[in-house]
Amino acid sequence: MLVVIAWLLTSRNNRVVADTGKMIAWFKENAMAYEERTTTLAQKISLVDADSMSVKEAREALLECRLQYKRIALFIEFYFPEQAMILNGPPVAEIESGMNEYRDPAGMQVIEACLFEDHPSKFKSKMLEQVGVIQRSIENLLPAIRDFKMSADDAWYAISLELIRVYTLYITGYDAPELKSGILEAASSLDAIDSVLLLLHAPSSINNTVHKAKSFLQAHEYFDSFDRLYFITTFAMPLQKELNSRVEKQPESFNARSSVNFAATSLFASNGIDKNHFPASEVVGDSVLVALGRRLFSEPMLSGNNERSCSTCHAPSTFFSDRLGRNKNRELTGDLPRNTPSLLYAVYQFNQFWDGRVRSLPEQAIAVMNDTVEMKGPGQAITEKIDNDKTYKALFSRIWKQDTVVTEEHIAAAVAAYIRTLTPFRSSFDRYITGDKSALSQEQKRGFNIFMGKAMCGTCHFAPLFNGLLPPLYNITEFEILGTPVDDNLGNPRPDTDTGQARVIVGMPQGAFKTPTVRNAEETSPYMHNGGFKSLDSVIEFYNKGGGEGLGLQVPGQTLSSKPLNLDSIEKADLLDFMRSLTDN
Repeated sequence: MLVVIAWLLTSRNNRVVADTGKMIAWFKENAMAYEERTTTLAQKISLVDADSMSVKEAREALLECRLQYKRIALFIEFYFPEQAMILNGPPVAEIESGMNEYRDPAGMQVIEACLFEDHPSKFKSKMLEQVGVIQRSIENLLPAIRDFKMSADDAWYAISLELIRVYTLYITGYDAPELKSGILEAASSLDAIDSVLLLLHAPSSINNTVHKAKSFLQAHEYFDSFDRLYFITTFAMPLQKELNSRVEKQPESFNARSSVNFAATSLFASNGIDKNHFPASEVVGDSVLVALGRRLFSEPMLSGNNERSCSTCHAPSTFFSDRLGRNKNRELTGDLPRNTPSLLYAVYQFNQFWDGRVRSLPEQAIAVMNDTVEMKGPGQAITEKIDNDKTYKALFSRIWKQDTVVTEEHIAAAVAAYIRTLTPFRSSFDRYITGDKSALSQEQKRGFNIFMGKAMCGTCHFAPLFNGLLPPLYNITEFEILGTPVDDNLGNPRPDTDTGQARVIVGMPQGAFKTPTVRNAEETSPYMHNGGFKSLDSVIEFYNKGGGEGLGLQVPGQTLSSKPLNLDSIEKADLLDFMRSLTDN
């Protein structure tokens, strides 16, 4: 009878899971168990005082909450994303580039941060307030769980997204950096996936892979030494491939836009993240347009004085960067305000420029052409030159109609189409992760595990692109406040005065910048938005010391933990070796 009711209530033609009622009951049962864990957590927090044992017990209660949350995360995140942000939101105010919003901290991560302060008892009221927020959210959630609809398509898609969270977020310590419980939490998540797969009557091959992955996690729970590379290649990627065969398309019930290409062989394949989900012009992918864009990229007529082109600062020979701290302005009378980032993999961003002031590559091209210190258009003068050039006129006419007057938008569309192709995926790491097990050295393998673990690099530079594109949907580019000083003299740090995204969006915090990719970092020095760090060694040491606050600077709202990473010399060397493995050949 319950199955019939679920079928009648559904608004779509998707096949309803045969055990929909059991699945909803399972979800509600585990949500109620989570509610019970929060009650225990509140009791333990209320007893926190100067006694270390009371703190230890509160931390253990928080861990139990987190483990139970991961049993319901796949459906909470899918059906109730706003509640997910309340229950397990970031511990610091989050800068969401996709919505230009500044989210206040909430949930278990806030409690974790308080429990690991030097004197947690001073934060008791704050922690109890957060538990109250969590409990009210769960109270509101339980009736919604009883009434909502579920289909097989929903369940398979939710599982696929949750698996991506497991190997790109959970095992990196993304949402439990102090407890370092990411490995146990990943195992709890897989246990939940296993339960749902049984209700989906999944093929035994999928269940067997889940069991093996879960067993490996449970047998190797120590965070710092966990072999993430082995786990990803041996368990996560094969399981993702099996799940992808069940996910034909994004369910209509899922409103968030995902950039994951479930038709790809893996998330790490060159087409694992779909370029077509990123802002672009209306005309993309045409080979004639790309060829025109390649030619325009090195065309000095795109500058006001016919002396500078895109390739002047983004030189192909130097990995589409310039290896300068800051390049010169058009008149060569001073420096540009920021470092020139590489354009490799630039397509995989929802914001362009360090401060994210435009959304798309075509917008970026137009902004640069009109910038008074970079190309010093104005754009109209540039388009007139191109329009009057017979060769270019003929090329544009092949794409647009014969009588088209060349505009800024046409030029930008061509240049952007070319930049969209700058995604080689030909590094040693790419060869290894797609099957060539001789492509990485032992040092580089260890370095990957440090990057994705103890060094916490992977909690901001997310796999597989190692930029700020946030899993599992890859639909938001993250910005971070690091407290970057003006240079790499870490013994005598001086604060940088560039306000970053705050110059673009009123109300944003000071000093937030887009997280760039670490791919090809070996070849694109110097580093940071201001080009103040000459070597990757100095960058690693900056993070090792806890960013600007760790160096003693006052950095309001720093999103990077100010606690030192305590990497030793061998770990730092291995980490550097891994980053070198991300250089395209």
